[in-house]
Parts: sequence; structure tokens; C-alpha cells
Amino acid sequence: MKVTETAPIRAQIDKNKRFLEKPQLFNHAAKINDRLYYNVQYWKWGKSEASGYLILSPDGDVVPREEAVPVLRLFMLHNVAAHELNKELAPAKDKPIWMYTEKRDCLQALQPHYEEQMEVAIRRDMKSLIDVCQYVIETRDQLQALYDKGVDSLNHVLRVGYVTSEDKKDLDDLFHEANYKLYVGLRSQAEIRESVDRLAAFLQKVEVPLPGELKSKRQKLLDLLDSYRDKKLRATNDDSIKGFEAVASGQPVPFSSKQQLVDAFEKKQEFHFQTKIVPIIRNT
Repeated sequence: MKVTETAPIRAQIDKNKRFLEKPQLFNHAAKINDRLYYNVQYWKWGKSEASGYLILSPDGDVVPREEAVPVLRLFMLHNVAAHELNKELAPAKDKPIWMYTEKRDCLQALQPHYEEQMEVAIRRDMKSLIDVCQYVIETRDQLQALYDKGVDSLNHVLRVGYVTSEDKKDLDDLFHEANYKLYVGLRSQAEIRESVDRLAAFLQKVEVPLPGELKSKRQKLLDLLDSYRDKKLRATNDDSIKGFEAVASGQPVPFSSKQQLVDAFEKKQEFHFQTKIVPIIRNT
């Protein structure tokens, strides 16, 4: 279906427009219980945030406010999804992972030559770092798949011309999955810092006979571990973790499960919707 601006719709748009505002009729509708709705978003000239919303029927009637609120919640999917895909997921999936691949490959190549010198703790440290590197490497492909799926879902909405509650749930689930994968990766890297420190000290201290190629891998690994231990890098990692954990309350609270992260993000979204969006709905 196609959203069409008819004369009755234009009349309502103009009637509810305020001074120095620019209206925008969304190019797709929302569908709830087989009923279609249009959304008009008003912008103040020179401002980057919406100043009002108006929910209309395709005939141009202004629907009751209590009916408009859940409809607008569906329309918010477009704004949220566009932000999540372009500003969050796209940069995350494109972050370089070569350093994790090289750390993993160097560790796996060197491990057999250090077996006799390794205590249980060092062996465990090495496995922990390999596991974290492997997680980050695998997550890259998973984030790309989630991004592609998100783009397909948004394109589907634009293709059929309307958004449904099922579309919203699918995209919400997708973003929660992506956020949890990113969070686990960040926290896992923070949790192995002591392991990385011990492992770097071990490789610096213990000398074993190595062929030329493995000597180069050992030095490369030491350089990579040295970069991995950089204070600024660790501080950035900590800030990213806090960004996730403080999303709901402003105070960082670690998540022990995916559901806790989902609850925190949904709480934040609902708070924003109720305090920033609902008050500027112009339906009465």
C-alpha cells in the first residue's frame, strides 16, 4: 500500500501545525487489528528533535488519543531502528578484528612449545584469551548477519507500506541480541585482564627453543599483548561497559543474563516514550 496525502489529511496537518513548524507525513503506515494509521511528525525549524506527532486514519480523521498512543509506539520503530542500525550496529560490525585473529593464531602456534613450562594457571590463562579472541571473531560475522536482517526488515516495512507489532518485536529482538553479544564481548575482555598480564609476564620470562617463524610469532604476540594492556584502551573498554550497564538507572549494574539487559533497555525506551513522546502527541 502507499501512503497518500489527500485533501482531508492536508487539512488536518495544517490545522494542527504550529508557528515555525515543518510537517512530515511518514511514507509508511502502521497496522493494528487490521486498521491502518498515518503519522505526521512536526519539526521546529532549525531543531533536530520532533516537536509533535499527529495520528490520522487514511480518511484524514484524527483518532482518539488513547488509540493514538500504541500506534505511535509502532511508528517509533522506524526512528529507533534507523539509529540502532546506522549509529550502533553498523560501526560495531565494521570494527577491525585482525588483532584478535593474530593473537589467537600466535597463541595456538606457540602453545605446544610451552606446554612443559606452563603451570595450570598459565595454561588456563592462555585458554581464556584464546576463547575471548574466538568469541570476538565469531561475533563479527554474527553482527553482520543481524545487521543484514535488520536492513531487510526495514526494507520489508517500506515495501509493504506499513509496520506491524510483529515487525517491532522482530527488530527489538534483533537489537537486543546484538547488544548482548557486544556486552558479553566487552565484559569478557575486562574479566581476563589479569590473565593477559600473567601471560605476558610468562612469555617475557620463559625462553624455549623456537624455529625462526615461531620466534617472530612470539614477538608479535608480545607486542599485541602490550597493546592489549594499554591503559587508555582498557579505560575505553570500561566506559563502553558502563554505557551498557547504566542504560536504565544511570548507575552501572552488571547484567548476569541476557534478560536483564533486555529489561534494562526496554525500561529506558519506555521511559523515553512516556516522558518525551507521549506529551507531544496532538491527538485529544
